[in-house]
Amino acid sequence: MEKNLAEIVAENSTEYEKSNTELKRQYIASNIILYNDIVATIRESRGSFGTGYPFYILNSDLTGSLPVIGEQIRYNNELSDYAKHSGDKKWRCERCLETNGDVMVDLKTVCKQCPNIHDELKPRKLINRLPDLDMWMICDKENMAKVANELKGKLEANGFTTSDVDPVKTIYDMVEIVESIKGNKMPDKFLPIDTHLIDKVTMHNLICEIPDILEYCTSHDQVPHLEINPLSLRKSWQKDDVGYNFVHDYLSSLTVFNWDEDLKHDLDETRQYVAKKYSMDQLYDFLIKTGPSSVQRRHETPELKEAFERRVESWKEDNDREL
Repeated sequence: MEKNLAEIVAENSTEYEKSNTELKRQYIASNIILYNDIVATIRESRGSFGTGYPFYILNSDLTGSLPVIGEQIRYNNELSDYAKHSGDKKWRCERCLETNGDVMVDLKTVCKQCPNIHDELKPRKLINRLPDLDMWMICDKENMAKVANELKGKLEANGFTTSDVDPVKTIYDMVEIVESIKGNKMPDKFLPIDTHLIDKVTMHNLICEIPDILEYCTSHDQVPHLEINPLSLRKSWQKDDVGYNFVHDYLSSLTVFNWDEDLKHDLDETRQYVAKKYSMDQLYDFLIKTGPSSVQRRHETPELKEAFERRVESWKEDNDREL
């Protein structure tokens, strides 16, 4: 029986998760290194950083192993179930995107109001199941518009695209990427890029607020939250309707590349303070509570907690090494 695109996304994402070979790690690292090389060519850059997968599992130099994360497979199976129970032989959004995709400003404004398909099968929800790369660039506030335009152009020129531009093509590109990895062949396409732009002053302020927000929330039995709402590249640059909790990224995965010395000093100083002030259990509790519900299920994979503990231990010593 022919599968619709939603089922293909679910199965392909699971195959990607299971194919955790050294080649896959090298492939992901090559994507990250190229992104950082591109950023380094922009004169106004103040550095870049990564968040999310694979940064919460690999070491700061992108070495290490990639365990199979059961939560990701559960998440994919959930999508597959939605698709099968929909009764559609063809993903309904595919024809709509082919017809209207070029004139849609983004994949939320129009799709959110559409009554013709279950919310979990709408385009933005579907492509969120695909592997991607979360990368951030820092620059001074007065240069944001110029840098946004230059970064977008250079990413496109080097073969990076966001999944919002052409979701259907992105899905089939990921099928090719997974087939290459399974065949022990380096893919010739890049992962979808989920890239963000933030100004240096905002980044400095967020970092320096971490010790105070952790202390306040500890004494008041609250979940620490620092809102971060960057410019994000979808079809074009925009601010999403929901921001990120910077506290979670700070603890779980924020991995820096080529930061200005003063900003890197801020990060190292606060991390050293936090790692010495709080126990590992306290910090792990912050990590779990500041993320979505899936974070706790994800950390049922033992290797993830071990990676977090290594990360925190590394904060206790000065670490000036960068990629």
